[in-house]
Amino acid sequence: MFLSIDFEDFNYDFKVKFSEANDPPLKTDALWKKYNLINEFLCRNGKNNGRFITFFCTAILAEKAPDLIRHISKDGHEIACHYYQHDIMENQSITKVETTLRRAKSILEDASQTEVIGFRAPYFKINKITPEQYLAVERCFDYDSSYYCQSTEELKKFKENMGLTQLKILPVFSKSFAGKNLRLGGTFLKLFPQFYCLFLAQKAREVGITPHIYLHPYEFGVSEEFRVSREELNKLGFGHFKSLYWQYRQSQWLTVRNASTVTKLEKLLKIYQLRGTLRDNMDHIFI
Repeated sequence: MFLSIDFEDFNYDFKVKFSEANDPPLKTDALWKKYNLINEFLCRNGKNNGRFITFFCTAILAEKAPDLIRHISKDGHEIACHYYQHDIMENQSITKVETTLRRAKSILEDASQTEVIGFRAPYFKINKITPEQYLAVERCFDYDSSYYCQSTEELKKFKENMGLTQLKILPVFSKSFAGKNLRLGGTFLKLFPQFYCLFLAQKAREVGITPHIYLHPYEFGVSEEFRVSREELNKLGFGHFKSLYWQYRQSQWLTVRNASTVTKLEKLLKIYQLRGTLRDNMDHIFI
């Protein structure tokens, strides 16, 4: 089993999303705290190379907090790319996408002092209808983990349709249920009961996909330090009802059942052993 972290600042990304001219400060102390919690968890539960995992980092973190990215890298973890900022790339022009990919890769490499060879699109939203964006990823990186699917046959057909000949892809397993794509990780892992995680991991193995859990730093325990306050929502121009809505939605990500994340992972790791970084396993698990 593999674990990867989409390492991003929820508070910063939320404010930038709703006010592009805004350049808020990072929650640097909170990010350090969450990284230390994750690394301590890995030291307790990861055997041998299982202590090391892949962090898909937004390059804005490397630009504003390079010491943190360098520290993660020096601890032995892989630094991969999660775009420059946490914005949706699928509707962006190919020129912007390729420029942003190259800029993000360069910034992350400067901060981590390592080569960055992997990519994951924010929200998994990369254009999967036409090939231009995936071909840009192929020109910049060795592997991608932005695709979720239900079988290796589905992934092989997708790669053929996109004309991808060099890029390796490690998918996140997905299972359709009531019109929804349920995935192994994120909100799905913390909100759903333990048997859901075990069920999806087993189904992934049955179709030849290595179980791969993705999580975010704010999902490791209650994370009120990342919350955008009601006063800040008002400054962003939110009205009363919109403010109430986003206060509720933030709880979905930052508090509700967050305390269960570590417990569920520990139970999973009694059955499945962590195998290390994605970079170090490209020959065995990628398609």
